[in-house]
Amino acid sequence: MSWNGMISIHALMIGAFSIYFDYSPHPQWMIAAVAGYIASHWANRSASKALPPIQHALLVLLHWTSGTSWCLPLYIAHWGRTLLHSSLRSSDAVFLLLTAAFAAVSSLLRPLSAEAIAAIVFGSLSLLAFARLFRKYLTDIEKQKQVLTIEKKHLSTHDALTGLINYEEFHRRLELLVEENRSVLLVLMDCKDLKSHNTTTGFEGVNHMLKQAAQMLRIMFPSASFISRVGGDEFALVFVTDDLDDSLSSVKQLLASEFPKLTGLEITFGIASRPNDGVTKDDLILVAERNLYTMKRESWLKREEHMLRSEKLRVVGELASGMAHEIRNPLTTIKGFLQLSKAGQFNIEPWYELIMDEINRMSMLTAEFLQFSKPHVSQYRVHSIGQCIQRVISLLDSEVSRLGHQIVFEPADEPLNMLMDQDKMLQLLLNLVKNALEAMPEQGVVTIRLYSSEEGLAVIEVADTGTGIPEKDLDKIFVPFYTTKDSGTGLGLSICHKIVQDHEGRIEVESEAAKGTKFTITLPLAEHKEDIAMHGAGASSSEVR
Repeated sequence: MSWNGMISIHALMIGAFSIYFDYSPHPQWMIAAVAGYIASHWANRSASKALPPIQHALLVLLHWTSGTSWCLPLYIAHWGRTLLHSSLRSSDAVFLLLTAAFAAVSSLLRPLSAEAIAAIVFGSLSLLAFARLFRKYLTDIEKQKQVLTIEKKHLSTHDALTGLINYEEFHRRLELLVEENRSVLLVLMDCKDLKSHNTTTGFEGVNHMLKQAAQMLRIMFPSASFISRVGGDEFALVFVTDDLDDSLSSVKQLLASEFPKLTGLEITFGIASRPNDGVTKDDLILVAERNLYTMKRESWLKREEHMLRSEKLRVVGELASGMAHEIRNPLTTIKGFLQLSKAGQFNIEPWYELIMDEINRMSMLTAEFLQFSKPHVSQYRVHSIGQCIQRVISLLDSEVSRLGHQIVFEPADEPLNMLMDQDKMLQLLLNLVKNALEAMPEQGVVTIRLYSSEEGLAVIEVADTGTGIPEKDLDKIFVPFYTTKDSGTGLGLSICHKIVQDHEGRIEVESEAAKGTKFTITLPLAEHKEDIAMHGAGASSSEVR
């Protein structure tokens, strides 16, 4: 219900009860006062500024003509409304006038007995108490409103996590500095690999790191005009300085050395200055982002170089460990026989063949290891891939017959030539076909397919019908010294992989238990090599790989 409606109903109730109980000494005047009082509230308030005084006067008239003190709530309501729409000084004056009018009218309505005086005093004190409580309530609301306004402004311009200014406020303030034609130093900073900590410390741990980084920036750069969090793990610092070179040197030193030490966070940063790198806000941000990207790229390249170096050291360690393990076994056997011979003065002739077998195995292992790891000179010339496959089939013909297996060759529709080291290519195919033969305990078929792919590459498929390779071992078959055979060095497939890489190709494997294994080799054809022209002109020089 509206204000005017409530006031009108209360005034009508006062008039009705006054007439009913015969309290009014002048009923006609009272009815006129009620009508005028109600009409003054429904009148257009913008029509006249004199309405509030008229309403107060009509209220006093209604109070006097009604013959009762039931108008006290109306006095309170009028003062409260005045307090809401006027200054404190104006509302205090209205309050005093209304209180005096209430006391005066109340004293006229009944003889000044002790009871009447007590009623007047009670009504006046009620007005006073309500005034104090209502004013305190309004004051508290106003203070809370101010606090909420300040908090709202702070939340709209600052990051909730770190307390630094946010992205929008950063752009607004930087724009103001540029418009003021100030010398500005802008730093964009990015925390490296901070998101990766989510898996180890959780998002709460990352949030703690961001808070720590923000706090450290405040401590390290108290002279900064403002510091902002412009992204998830990105910060911006803005300095207003007349000595750009000195500030630039100081900021670089602190960010490059001190900040990572104090926070444990690796960072990259880009710096731009006004007017050296640009005069507009967008120019500064563009230059700073470009410098940040450059530093990120350099850092990434250093990391990749370090990882590559570490990977090489790891591979060398694995090769050395595997080599030592493989050589130690035959050495232990030979040593044992020699110790027995010396201790018992035995003739070692019965074990001569066994000792020589172990020595030959060490020699073969060493040769394969050197072949795998040592760079060598290769003779690269254009040869037919189909002829290489035919030669491999010829070399293995007797072994295939002995084992009872069969080799099926499906040649390409047209001759396929490539620039190759023929000896290495033969070694590659021999290793793969021998492995296929050994993988079939019963009579089986090795299928060799040669064709050209849609990309114009040569594809060689070597498939067998053997027992297959377990899925858990597929990722390890090209690892040096890894083997599933009872005998063998574990370097065969590793050497195959290296030969394919030396010929700029790739080798893939597919296997299914009890159905067989298929190796797929993809190699570039000679027509796609620029140096085939040299070969066609009679060039026969060697290429070092």
